[in-house]
Amino acid sequence: MAAGSRTFTLEESFLEPQAIDPPPTRHALLILLLILAALLHLGTAGWGELYNGAEGRLAGAAREMLETRQWFLPTNDGVPLLQTPPLAHWLIIFSYELFGVSPMAARLPGAIATIASIGLTFFIGEQLAGYWRGFAAALIYLCSAGTFLLGRSVTPAPIFSAFIAGAVFCLICGYQRRRFRRAWFAGFWLCTSFGCLTSGLTALFYLAALCALLAFFFREARVRFPLLLHWSYLLVFILMVGPWFVWAGWHFRGFFPYSLGWLSQDGVPRWRFFILHLVWWFPALLLVLPGLLFAARKIIRPHDIGFADALPLCWIAVGLILPLLLGERTAASSMSMWPAFALWAACAWERTPPPLRFAAISALILVGAIGGIVSLLPENFAHLLTENIPFATLLALRPLLQIASIALLIFAALALYFAAQSHPEIALVVVLSSMIPIGLCLAEGTIRIAPFFSFAAAADFLNRHADKDRRVLYEGPLDTASSLTFYLNQKFFLVNQQPARFEQNAEAEEKYLDENYVLQAWNRADPIYLIVPQSRTAHWEKLVTVQVHIYHQVTTCGHYVVLSNEL
Repeated sequence: MAAGSRTFTLEESFLEPQAIDPPPTRHALLILLLILAALLHLGTAGWGELYNGAEGRLAGAAREMLETRQWFLPTNDGVPLLQTPPLAHWLIIFSYELFGVSPMAARLPGAIATIASIGLTFFIGEQLAGYWRGFAAALIYLCSAGTFLLGRSVTPAPIFSAFIAGAVFCLICGYQRRRFRRAWFAGFWLCTSFGCLTSGLTALFYLAALCALLAFFFREARVRFPLLLHWSYLLVFILMVGPWFVWAGWHFRGFFPYSLGWLSQDGVPRWRFFILHLVWWFPALLLVLPGLLFAARKIIRPHDIGFADALPLCWIAVGLILPLLLGERTAASSMSMWPAFALWAACAWERTPPPLRFAAISALILVGAIGGIVSLLPENFAHLLTENIPFATLLALRPLLQIASIALLIFAALALYFAAQSHPEIALVVVLSSMIPIGLCLAEGTIRIAPFFSFAAAADFLNRHADKDRRVLYEGPLDTASSLTFYLNQKFFLVNQQPARFEQNAEAEEKYLDENYVLQAWNRADPIYLIVPQSRTAHWEKLVTVQVHIYHQVTTCGHYVVLSNEL
């Protein structure tokens, strides 16, 4: 008599827990992640212009370092930028050498670092709870709105995040395995050193706080982590990190407290910093929020919490608390713990009761419907909604919002079907897949509003009309015009500004001009181009026409106007 048999479904073959993990499936999932990440981040690296602020500051400083061959001191228009150590600049310079000076080359190191972070998130999840947890966490990280926005930006944040993730992976491997523990802990210190050379000594405090929290909760960590303080590791760290910090402290008074971040005033208010995570962590946060609100004990399991559950929570705690203490409350300071959120969210989704999963996906359908309704609002009503949002134009972004809403509705509805069929893993993959078209729309949206945040168009005009005898002036802080240092082919002067921190030589201070000097120069034969905000044009028109009688607006760039004393 033949033995009974049945056919195994796709879900049972590949998604259910196996006694022996099938390596082909694990490898296929990892390769799929890396290919998708490469397509989304490397494929869009050349899209759009660089923004003022962090993007222009980093890319422009790398260009100046390449031109001046001053490898230790990043500068913007000659102003020292000691808040950012040089490793990120060196990586961008290497990209410039390979591909030429361009926005694509400037974005390339950050894009590669984002891909590395996604791979490391997979490996960390695999070490903690198996390859499926690693795949789900890495997919959540890849398909978060914040990753699409910041992962392709020219900031130290993606690079710093990759080194933090690498250090955590080495820490976990050293914690779990007695064999090669010294080698894994050496890798931890190597990543820590590179992190400090990317974003300052914050990396050391960050990882030290994480280790301290884990040691506080777990006896095994208290037994194994003291090896991290072996003199050989500390010596390697000092030899790698020390030279640049000693050089900067020797040449610039007051550098050391500044490098620790205590004087940082960057970022948004605390309440807004937390609210922004609803955007950066979309849609994963919305997927796990119902379970967190109504079944928190089932998800967190406070009486049965192990190392695999505690590590992401401790990592999130450190990533949230340090920005609050140091004052740098930005997406860049938060990004280093996004892999931790992805790991926790993947675990939370597994433990969320089916009715709450159904409710979470339904909430995403509601979000898609609201987005579709907003995109169809009348033009005058849309203006009322966006008049208080700087530089936002719903009309220009309306087609992108419609595409994103339709994608979210279709994928969420399909995910709802799989959730109803008790296939939560497939439902998670499907609903996260909606972020691929949405993420591309986000990237396209940043391109469409770039003229309001970048001086690329103004620099293109000035490069065609200004030469070494024509001086370019800008009224405003240097950071709000940092993209000029990348796009403009000459140095420019600042009007009505005070010398920046660490400017200690007369040559650097000469570029700070007042209105009287500008008016005197305006009346001479030397051509001048002055970039001012539109809100200041009436002021400058009155000054110039009363005293000089030569006033011309030659071009505009977003909310800025370029004035000149010649036709």
